[in-house]
Amino acid sequence: MTALRFLPLLLVGMPLAAAACGGIDSSSSKKGDSSNDAGTTDDGGAFPLGAYADCQWLLTGGTFESASSPATLTLSPICGASGCASSSMVASFQSGQTTSTFTLSATSDSSATLSGSGQGFSGEWAFCGGGAVQLDGGGVAIADPAPTEATLSLTFAELTVDQGVAFLQMEGPVVDIQGSPGCTPDGPPTGGLSALLVCDVSSGNGVGNAQATTTTSRFVTGAYDCNSTAASVVSYQGEEDHSTIGGSGTLALTANGPSLEAVYSGDANASGTLDFVVTSDSSANPVPGQTITVGCGAIDPTTSMQVNAPAPGEVTAAALTTDGTSLYLTFLSKTSGGACADQTSSTVLVCTPKG
Repeated sequence: MTALRFLPLLLVGMPLAAAACGGIDSSSSKKGDSSNDAGTTDDGGAFPLGAYADCQWLLTGGTFESASSPATLTLSPICGASGCASSSMVASFQSGQTTSTFTLSATSDSSATLSGSGQGFSGEWAFCGGGAVQLDGGGVAIADPAPTEATLSLTFAELTVDQGVAFLQMEGPVVDIQGSPGCTPDGPPTGGLSALLVCDVSSGNGVGNAQATTTTSRFVTGAYDCNSTAASVVSYQGEEDHSTIGGSGTLALTANGPSLEAVYSGDANASGTLDFVVTSDSSANPVPGQTITVGCGAIDPTTSMQVNAPAPGEVTAAALTTDGTSLYLTFLSKTSGGACADQTSSTVLVCTPKG
């Protein structure tokens, strides 16, 4: 999987919506084996533990910019006197000199959720400093706030693995090292911060199995307004050309038993239909072998400008998660043929209910 390896940092401003209950009932169990219901993975189970590298961030709800150093997410089983169980795991994220650790519980063979309250994700989550700075000689310079170590106090975390790619969606308020809500006067947004981590796999125990589970889902069907961010990489005259484009559109989510259909329209970044299988209370994996229309970021050699034309893209990995109200749809795609041959893209939709 190469879709994210060369992508720049993605940054979108979007406040979080308050969580709500309700949704659909997906009552189909896994293929003839009730022991594989969500959350009951046995020792040596099928959850794809291992190290996921080439991690990239998408941050919403604030103005934080992530460090660009190489990062790795490692999923390890929690072991006790009776052995190790992959249904309980430690997630360790390392980027440069920063390491953050928290625990997750498997809800299926391809999804996991936060195992308990009071957990945090350490990193440069706050902007501090800035303002007017007195210079030697009497001059004054205006300095920008700098990223500062703080903790994302996790109120929600959902991990989905699809085709060897880990998608980790997190929400919560930011707390600085003194235990205060950010830096004065540059505190975090009152609505909290939403952070999406997407990591390509470097060593994993499988790719994640998209099988329906017996659960009452928090997915709420209906129409959603979405903001999108699409980052693409395409080769041009032996060079890699990067583009990051924001957009907006409308998503219609419908349910058919344990399956979901997401129809997205009105956005130059992406349009089309994706089918998902509900794998846990808050996550769904895509049905394999799908395509979707994406924007072409290739350069037209006759004009030296971006083509910006729709192109069919093979969906190589995707994840759909919800906090009970908002939807987070992320998919990686690759095009073939024409000006957009071998373009790799990462597209993220952050959606809230209409009305």
